[in-house]
Amino acid sequence: MMTVPGVGPIAALTFKAAVDDPTRFKRFRTVAAHFGLTPRRYQSGEQDNPGRISKAGDRDVRATLYAAANALLMRTMAGSQI
Repeated sequence: MMTVPGVGPIAALTFKAAVDDPTRFKRFRTVAAHFGLTPRRYQSGEQDNPGRISKAGDRDVRATLYAAANALLMRTMAGSQI
């Protein structure tokens, strides 16, 4: 995980410690659901309700993963020649 820009040792170790045994998850999507990071969409007829993050699971892991994703998405390209 630390090869991804924005993910440092704290985020990687927090995720590793929280997952503990990866064989207990059958699919990678269940890992996200375990930490409450699964937005759902409800679509029926004329309704289109984008779901919110459920916020179930470990709050600290979710906050660490959010910070790492935010650092990756909002990375500045200082000094780049466009």
